[in-house]
Amino acid sequence: MNAGATDLDQAVMQVITAETTAFWMKDYAAWANCWLQTADIRMVGWWARGGIRVTEGWETLSTSVRQLMSSNPTPNPRAAQVRREKLHIRTSEQMAWVTFDQYGADTGEPDMDMPGLSHETRILEKHNGLWRLVYVGWLLVGD
Repeated sequence: MNAGATDLDQAVMQVITAETTAFWMKDYAAWANCWLQTADIRMVGWWARGGIRVTEGWETLSTSVRQLMSSNPTPNPRAAQVRREKLHIRTSEQMAWVTFDQYGADTGEPDMDMPGLSHETRILEKHNGLWRLVYVGWLLVGD
């Protein structure tokens, strides 16, 4: 975050960082806490190993991530240490739109690794005073 970041920007980035960390640390409860758990949420991504992935609705996303974490249960703190550049945040009182380039490490966990450059988008909404993810988009370019 830069010196000109607002309190809203910082609160939004705390959720994004917490979701990333919880995912790689295989902490399902902490990961789920970052999401608005409704049928309206969506994750869209692409990577060479898996192609296009579109996941709609909390039940589908939750089941998919729970299975992925169960299949790969060892926490991966190195993968959680991503670098983010070209961070752009637009916030209002109830919604935030964030784009950034993310650089991840190749940690040898092929089902979950996102090594190299990925172009990322996050949309969050504020519900009951708390920011929650409603959309995650990613395009893994790689090294």
